[in-house]
Amino acid sequence: MDITEPSLIGFTIYSKSGCSNCTKVKNMLKTSNLSFNVVDCDEYILENKEFFLSFMEKKIGHSYRFFPIVFHDNKFIGGFSETSEYVEKILLSFEDNF
Repeated sequence: MDITEPSLIGFTIYSKSGCSNCTKVKNMLKTSNLSFNVVDCDEYILENKEFFLSFMEKKIGHSYRFFPIVFHDNKFIGGFSETSEYVEKILLSFEDNF
């Protein structure tokens, strides 16, 4: 099974169906005009959940079993609350530069 790698540029959201925080992250990035790719993980979880979790553990550096799983420029950010704080800092740095 090939799992989609996080993008080198922009946000990558690993998402699953029925995940309210996944929807919140996508909406927040959309309203902030930040680019992102969504990777639907339903199939990964159904086919081989342990392989998917192992892939994420290697990418992240530790076990992580929550959705969404968000990366920015191939760097792990976290879930909804961590991404929200991260985006707030990005937007503030944009404002400081203008």
